[in-house]
Amino acid sequence: MSVTTAVGCYSGAAADGDGSVGTEQTGGTALTEPTGGSADTADTADTADTDAPPKLPKVAAPTIRRLTHAEFSHSIRDLLGDVTFSIIEADTLDRGFYSVGNATTALSPPGVAQYEKALAEATALAFVDATRAATVVPCIPAAIDDQACFSSVIASFGRRAWRRSLTGAEVERYLGVATATAMDTGDSLVGLRYVVWGLLQSPNFIYRVEVGEPDPQDPERLRYTGYEMASRLSYTLWNTTPDLALLDAAERGDLITSEGIRAEAERMLLDPRARQGVQNFVRELYSVWRLDKLTKDPATYPMWSPSLLAAIREDLLARINDIVFDAPGDFLSLYDSNKVFVNNELASVYGLPAADPDVLRAAELPADGMRHGLIGSAAVLALNSPQARTSATKRGHFIADALLCRVVPPPPGDIDLNLDPSMGANGPQTAREQLKVHRENPSCSGCHDLMDPLGLALEHFDSIGAFRADDKGLVIDASGDLDGVPFAHGGELATRLRDHAEAPGCLVRKLLTYAAGRLPVPSELELVRILEEDLLREDNRFDQLLLALVTRDEFRFANPAGTVIAPDEGEMP
Repeated sequence: MSVTTAVGCYSGAAADGDGSVGTEQTGGTALTEPTGGSADTADTADTADTDAPPKLPKVAAPTIRRLTHAEFSHSIRDLLGDVTFSIIEADTLDRGFYSVGNATTALSPPGVAQYEKALAEATALAFVDATRAATVVPCIPAAIDDQACFSSVIASFGRRAWRRSLTGAEVERYLGVATATAMDTGDSLVGLRYVVWGLLQSPNFIYRVEVGEPDPQDPERLRYTGYEMASRLSYTLWNTTPDLALLDAAERGDLITSEGIRAEAERMLLDPRARQGVQNFVRELYSVWRLDKLTKDPATYPMWSPSLLAAIREDLLARINDIVFDAPGDFLSLYDSNKVFVNNELASVYGLPAADPDVLRAAELPADGMRHGLIGSAAVLALNSPQARTSATKRGHFIADALLCRVVPPPPGDIDLNLDPSMGANGPQTAREQLKVHRENPSCSGCHDLMDPLGLALEHFDSIGAFRADDKGLVIDASGDLDGVPFAHGGELATRLRDHAEAPGCLVRKLLTYAAGRLPVPSELELVRILEEDLLREDNRFDQLLLALVTRDEFRFANPAGTVIAPDEGEMP
């Protein structure tokens, strides 16, 4: 027996305008028209009748979006406790974020089956016996026809899972499922499990349903409801489902005002789940998720190991926790800080001494060295290198996109991305010498000029991030300039990045993209400017940027003041 409700809704928001779905897009975060969500749309007023009032600009209606794998996993474990489950359909990466991809692609029919199977496994563990079930739901039925308990479970668990109160009709529908299953099996616990299984298979759980309602003060604007704001806050700050305190605040109407939102957001940022939320943003922003399957050539790098990989990941995330939570300070100091977190294995990569006991610990890089900050971390260096060599192009692309929001177009389809092996026919060449041909080719130079000079600054570090004095015995020239400001090596580039005028605004645009599930649109240019000013005023503290974002009207409303929602062009599939 299985319960799958409203399967048709699983297909989610409409696909891209060309009909394609699941396309990975990795371009920069510019102010452009997105593929879904609140995009500005042109609507020129009819000027023939000069007495007619001007038409208000239209913006696309908000769309629902499927929970990302991380949001789904965190939510299930918050609802059911420590459970395991099989894989679900993979997220779609778009513009560097899964939140964008999942807002614009449909769930496949096999994906629906994967959710059903995963949730069957999770609920089987959560309801393995009455003692375990009592940790999930408020009561255990005393009999197979204990409708009072069934109703209590449906209302309370459903409110947590769907992130809103259920209607009377919805409670009655699931009550029928619970009682019928209990009667058929002769086991009230099975009835309880099946109703929870059904609630979790609903689109009301699997999707973030945040569509808004007319604002009583301005009916042309859609204001997110209190419960929708609870969802928006929770997944932005915690990367998981709202807790009871946040749902209660929504029910009281506290989340309709920016003051009420600030009070809850400040509470939430003190909760351990805030670390989970910020870490997930960083995992996507810096592509840390790729570390899970990162491999290196064992012959070239015999010290590469699963334990070293784990230490590399812990180093980067510990830096984030330190600057955002443990010692809140300037987030942009990550770009040139000498503070790292190492065990003995990673310390050897960084050229630092071993310690006893061998535990993850804070350490300082030499102030006069070539390695500083984020771009000198083993995570960034290893992630943006092939298995057996460095890649100035990949490293430069990371800097241009993730830190400066410079759009680097993909290469033409007919371009050979591999360096010509004949380049070394007359002897070894440095990466700078090999890449020179790309920068001299008009078909390649436009993009390579954006990336290669930045990546070449890091040529003193090999594919796993360890320092190297030369490249195949040749002298490394790591010098260059960033917008006319020279640097001698990667350490100096790190400082140029920290001081760069575009760095604060880029961080703001990346956070906006992540939180909204779409690229910023032209009408939000002023919002980007205001949030950048807020960030600078608060000494670049990331927690304060989060507070500034979630309390803005643009986070509370689906469309800006002075605009209208475009008419719906058809039903969601």
